Amino acid sequence: MADNNKDYFFRVISNQVRFGCGYRTVDGKRQYFAWHGHPDRNSDYITTTEISESEFDEINKKYPREIVANREKAEVFRNRYVDDHPVILEGWGRLL
Repeated sequence: MADNNKDYFFRVISNQVRFGCGYRTVDGKRQYFAWHGHPDRNSDYITTTEISESEFDEINKKYPREIVANREKAEVFRNRYVDDHPVILEGWGRLL
Protein backbone atom coordinates (compact mmCIF):
# COMPACT_ATOMS: atom_id res chain seq x y z
CA MET A 1 0.00 0.00 0.00
CA ALA A 2 2.71 2.48 0.94
CA ASP A 3 4.65 2.22 -2.31
CA ASN A 4 1.85 3.92 -4.30
CA ASN A 5 1.33 6.70 -1.78
CA LYS A 6 3.84 9.54 -1.78
CA ASP A 7 2.51 11.10 1.42
CA TYR A 8 3.29 8.25 3.78
CA PHE A 9 5.42 8.06 6.93
CA PHE A 10 5.99 4.96 9.01
CA ARG A 11 8.16 4.66 12.11
CA VAL A 12 9.12 1.61 14.13
CA ILE A 13 9.65 2.68 17.72
CA SER A 14 10.65 -0.75 18.98
CA ASN A 15 11.23 -3.80 16.83
CA GLN A 16 11.58 -6.24 19.73
CA VAL A 17 8.00 -5.84 20.91
CA ARG A 18 6.81 -4.20 17.69
CA PHE A 19 4.99 -0.92 17.92
CA GLY A 20 5.11 2.41 16.14
CA CYS A 21 3.21 5.16 14.39
CA GLY A 22 2.85 6.97 11.10
CA TYR A 23 0.55 8.78 8.74
CA ARG A 24 -0.82 8.45 5.23
CA THR A 25 -3.05 10.51 2.96
CA VAL A 26 -6.54 9.14 2.36
CA ASP A 27 -8.89 11.06 0.04
CA GLY A 28 -6.71 14.16 0.34
CA LYS A 29 -6.71 14.13 4.16
CA ARG A 30 -3.81 13.08 6.36
CA GLN A 31 -4.69 10.07 8.53
CA TYR A 32 -2.50 9.40 11.58
CA PHE A 33 -2.12 5.90 12.94
CA ALA A 34 -0.49 3.87 15.70
CA TRP A 35 0.19 0.15 15.56
CA HIS A 36 1.09 -2.59 18.01
CA GLY A 37 1.99 -6.21 17.34
CA HIS A 38 1.64 -9.28 19.52
CA PRO A 39 4.48 -11.60 18.50
CA ASP A 40 3.98 -15.26 17.70
CA ARG A 41 6.58 -17.81 16.61
CA ASN A 42 6.34 -17.04 12.90
CA SER A 43 4.23 -13.90 12.62
CA ASP A 44 2.69 -11.00 14.54
CA TYR A 45 -0.92 -10.13 15.13
CA ILE A 46 -0.87 -6.40 14.40
CA THR A 47 -3.54 -3.86 15.21
CA THR A 48 -3.38 -0.48 13.48
CA THR A 49 -5.63 2.28 14.81
CA GLU A 50 -6.46 5.83 13.83
CA ILE A 51 -5.13 8.46 16.22
CA SER A 52 -5.38 12.24 16.30
CA GLU A 53 -2.67 14.59 15.08
CA SER A 54 -2.04 15.65 18.69
CA GLU A 55 -1.56 12.00 19.74
CA PHE A 56 0.85 11.53 16.81
CA ASP A 57 2.81 14.61 17.96
CA GLU A 58 2.75 13.30 21.54
CA ILE A 59 4.21 9.95 20.43
CA ASN A 60 6.98 11.69 18.50
CA LYS A 61 7.89 13.75 21.57
CA LYS A 62 7.67 10.81 23.98
CA TYR A 63 9.56 8.38 21.73
CA PRO A 64 12.10 10.59 19.92
CA ARG A 65 13.99 7.73 18.25
CA GLU A 66 13.98 3.98 17.95
CA ILE A 67 14.22 2.32 21.35
CA VAL A 68 14.66 -1.16 22.73
CA ALA A 69 11.46 -1.61 24.70
CA ASN A 70 10.24 -4.39 26.93
CA ARG A 71 6.71 -5.79 27.00
CA GLU A 72 5.72 -3.45 29.82
CA LYS A 73 6.60 -0.35 27.76
CA ALA A 74 4.80 -1.82 24.75
CA GLU A 75 1.67 -2.37 26.83
CA VAL A 76 1.75 1.25 28.02
CA PHE A 77 1.88 2.30 24.35
CA ARG A 78 -0.92 -0.09 23.38
CA ASN A 79 -3.14 1.04 26.26
CA ARG A 80 -2.65 4.72 25.38
CA TYR A 81 -2.65 4.75 21.55
CA VAL A 82 -4.26 1.52 20.31
CA ASP A 83 -6.93 0.37 22.76
CA ASP A 84 -10.28 2.18 22.40
CA HIS A 85 -9.26 3.80 19.08
CA PRO A 86 -10.93 3.13 15.71
CA VAL A 87 -9.26 0.12 14.05
CA ILE A 88 -7.99 0.70 10.50
CA LEU A 89 -6.48 -2.75 9.91
CA GLU A 90 -5.69 -5.81 11.98
CA GLY A 91 -4.53 -9.32 11.33
CA TRP A 92 -1.55 -11.65 11.24
CA GLY A 93 1.47 -9.87 9.73
CA ARG A 94 -0.64 -7.04 8.23
CA LEU A 95 0.62 -3.47 8.32
CA LEU A 96 -0.55 -0.40 6.39
